[in-house]
Amino acid sequence: MATSWRSLKTVYRAALLGALAISAGGCSTMNELSGAPRPGYQKDGTYVLSAQEQGLGCRELQARQVGLQEQLTALPAQAVKQMQELPTTVADAWGRLVGSADKGVPALAEYNEAKAESAAVNESLQRKGCGPSVETASIKRPQ
Repeated sequence: MATSWRSLKTVYRAALLGALAISAGGCSTMNELSGAPRPGYQKDGTYVLSAQEQGLGCRELQARQVGLQEQLTALPAQAVKQMQELPTTVADAWGRLVGSADKGVPALAEYNEAKAESAAVNESLQRKGCGPSVETASIKRPQ
């Protein structure tokens, strides 16, 4: 009787541990299934600012926007260079062959993310009444 009780107790513990492992692994999946936006780049190509980013003042947002604009200026040249190079992995080659335009070209994916973040930062700047966005009031560089 004592042996069967111990084996039953072991089975219950294993079941409990299994249930905990499944529920812990499912937390991130449940967030995605619920459709609730999480901070960062979204699957639909938009960007959701984090609570910390939303709390930034005008100067910090404008500084972030300047950095994003510099990134958006540099990335197209990197994308062209990467597209001209042979893919380094089978996954990159397959992504270029059958995937969307930015699959297998990291600079294009980065460009799309930076563009979406730039739009979100611009929206936040306008919502806070910070004046003209960096895109509309960019400084012309001497050539």
